Amino acid sequence: MAGPPEWTPALVVDGLRKAFATQPRFDEPPASFTVILERARQLLCKDSPEYVALILRVTAPAGLSIREMCREHYGWHRSRSELYRRSRNGAVRVAVALTADGVAVPAGM
Repeated sequence: MAGPPEWTPALVVDGLRKAFATQPRFDEPPASFTVILERARQLLCKDSPEYVALILRVTAPAGLSIREMCREHYGWHRSRSELYRRSRNGAVRVAVALTADGVAVPAGM
């Protein structure tokens, strides 16, 4: 019998997008994904490049692509590939920490 599903970097990114969503879905409590955000903030440190890249990736403003953000140096002064690499590394670290802490993956994911 398989155990509970483990956290993956894709689940972390999806959960962070939902944590920053202005309108939660009808079937989810408003603060159901803030655990992911708080764990990322504790683990990665608010000023680290991994945390900044992860947050920029999930909160890109409407109408502005990540390519344009990087080209215009809007919040990120490095390359786009560096943003993706750093955000992936941060998501992996958060996923490992959430799995180690025994945090269950929400059913809506």
